Amino acid sequence: MKQSVLEYKRLLEQEGLLVEFAEPEGKEGEDRPVTLVTYFSGGADQGTLFLCKGAAFKEAYLKDAVNRGAVAYVSEKKYEAGKEIPALIVNDARKAQFVLGEAFYDYPAKSLHVTALTGTKGKTTTAYYLQSMLDACLKKQGGNGCALLSSIEYYDGKTREASTLTTPESLELCRHMRNAVDAGLSHMVMEASSQALKYERVGNTHFDTAIFLNISKDHISPTEHKDFDDYFQSKLKIFDRCTCACVNLDSDHIGEILKAAAKCERVVTFGSKENAVIRVSDIKPGRGKFYFHVAGPDFSEDFTLPVHGAFNVENAVAAIAAAWSMGIPVSLIKESLLGVTVPGRMETYESSAGEVTAIVDFAHNGLSFEKMFDTVALEYPGSRVSVVFGTPGGKAFNRRKDMGEISGKRADRIFLVPDDPGNEDPQAICEEIGGYIAKEGASFQIRMDRGAAIREAILGAVPGEVVLILGKGADVTMHVGNGNVPYRSDAVYAKEALAEYGNAFAEAATARETEE
Repeated sequence: MKQSVLEYKRLLEQEGLLVEFAEPEGKEGEDRPVTLVTYFSGGADQGTLFLCKGAAFKEAYLKDAVNRGAVAYVSEKKYEAGKEIPALIVNDARKAQFVLGEAFYDYPAKSLHVTALTGTKGKTTTAYYLQSMLDACLKKQGGNGCALLSSIEYYDGKTREASTLTTPESLELCRHMRNAVDAGLSHMVMEASSQALKYERVGNTHFDTAIFLNISKDHISPTEHKDFDDYFQSKLKIFDRCTCACVNLDSDHIGEILKAAAKCERVVTFGSKENAVIRVSDIKPGRGKFYFHVAGPDFSEDFTLPVHGAFNVENAVAAIAAAWSMGIPVSLIKESLLGVTVPGRMETYESSAGEVTAIVDFAHNGLSFEKMFDTVALEYPGSRVSVVFGTPGGKAFNRRKDMGEISGKRADRIFLVPDDPGNEDPQAICEEIGGYIAKEGASFQIRMDRGAAIREAILGAVPGEVVLILGKGADVTMHVGNGNVPYRSDAVYAKEALAEYGNAFAEAATARETEE
């Protein structure tokens, strides 16, 4: 919705966000139309309302925006570079960003059924499962399907792009919602990170459905959450604006979760507990798939999930609970699960004759690490297990200890590699993780070339070995310094090494036959 500078001023006043409205001398009372709201100075143009945001903001960005035609700026302080245009000084730039974005894009959330998911692990997989179920139902009804905002990609009916954050900035969230509405989509599934909930990146968006998957220690650092309680309380904010809460009864801290969810109009529990509204039982592994039974108030059905990893059954049951709460027929839920895939999650590859298996997964914290090793023990009993992983720089420092200890206890070979080191020294990160591995009496190798380490792990495997390549999933960039550099992806390196392994294995077999 195109408005003017003075109309946005009144909106900020109504929301209690405006501290001061400073106008250039001699131009008091003038008003100008706003044709764009942005915080990206390079995209500013004539008619831009420019947002000064973030700890990394530089006054040069505002100067650039003014030169490009900005007609006003929003900030928590005044800048000399903006003296030629009105300044809307606010007491909370984060809240102001959502308020302005929501108005600029004409309140698109009101026209969407929004489902938000949170949890320490499983958000992305569950989001893909639920989107598949909604797509099947909506398209059968003549609709255009479901939008998705995930840590892998953003799809809004008009654009499909690689994601930059688990939950986009509030201005981008409003843009994606507007695109979804304009594209004729009626539903959106989105991941809600603890940071997005804590810092109100989701603003006052109402969630028709909220899914709480699980909780364990993660994202604790000076730049994220000061302690577990801060992290947990941030996650619980998902229920502050929700109609139907879907809650995993198998989660730790379930009492506190249910207490927070009680403020919602409706609560649908799921899990393996006897009192779960949507209860899973009889989980049985097959070759590359899982069979399980789910019973609800009006159905009792057997399901098949064609993926590795018992933990994915929990994600599937979460999606089933949410889909059932929305009235999606169980027959469509079952059908959609049979064909769903999630990039970078439990992607399994084998050498030509199946001698070595490589599994690429996004597992990047203690809980997901533990589940990954449990999966290998269940599906590949007795196999030697190698793992290639690292941890990111500048955040979630507890992962170094958790993942180091777990791998030290459960892996036969360990390769420590860079994983989005940012401004930290990746060698130092690996050495810190290695300290925890050593305390478990295990050895490890540090390699600064992640792709080369994957090749080394696979080519050094014995027949029957499983090589876990964890942390980056389907990522095709590596965060180094203050930016991203291209990365070929773990899957590409794994497939190349497996092909090389298979060729070498076949050549060795031929040589033996010749000698005999």
